[in-house]
Formats: sequence, C-alpha cells, structure tokens
Amino acid sequence: MFVVTIKDFKIIPYVRMTRKGKFVKKRALQYVQNQNQLAWLIKVHGKGSIESFPVILKGIVVLKNLRKNADLDNYLKAVQDALVKAGILPDDCLKYIGKVEFIVKQGKKDVLTCFLKEMKTSQVFNHYDHDHQNMCMPSPHCKCEE
Repeated sequence: MFVVTIKDFKIIPYVRMTRKGKFVKKRALQYVQNQNQLAWLIKVHGKGSIESFPVILKGIVVLKNLRKNADLDNYLKAVQDALVKAGILPDDCLKYIGKVEFIVKQGKKDVLTCFLKEMKTSQVFNHYDHDHQNMCMPSPHCKCEE
C-alpha cells in the first residue's frame, strides 16, 4: 500500500494540450510546472510501495478556492499524471488502476490525500471485452490461455 498526504499545495486540474502547446500556452505551462512540483512532493512525502497491480486509487482533494463548475475528471487526471511522473505507477491505464474512488471538495486549506492499495484477485475485472481484442485481466474464469 502507498499513502501520501500533501498540505498547502494547490493542484491545477488537467489541461488539454498539444505537444507544442505545452511549451507555449500559459495554462499548459502552469499545469506542467504544477505536475513537476506535485510529483516531487509525492516522492518526498509518500510512504509505502506497490507490490502488484492493478490497484485501487482512493483520493481526496480539498481546495480552499474550489470553482462551482470545476470538472472532477480533470483533478483525477492531474493526480494520476503526477503518480506516473513520480514513478509510483508505470501508467494510468486499466492494467495498473482497476478502481477509483475520488472526491474533490471545498475546505479551509489545500490538501491532497491519496491511497493506492493492491486489488485482491476477486476484485479484478474479468474482461475488458468478451472478444479479447483489448485487455484481459487475470481471472480464474478467464479462458484467454486456452
């Protein structure tokens, strides 16, 4: 299990950008810089390690200045990107993150709390699709190996 709590750091939500845009667009530059700082903080303050994948990602983002029209998905993506950048997760796809529980709420201070816990075999998805054209997760019911 991996746990991290970071206080007094405002997470900038994910910004859609092109390869060129992240070097020239102001908002994209801010996001990239914020990701570098957040990844470093995750490395410094994180405790524990991940022994196997996929994991359950549980996150709580508390913001003192939360916009009413804020998009939850963009905060989740920012946290996932930072976990990958910090080297805690190899990637943010279904192969490594099997379940997500994520909350963004208003509070008195900016705080990120994140838990990553290995999934039990019984919790892992049996199939991404039944035609096996995409990913098939390990399962006692899986017939991929046959």
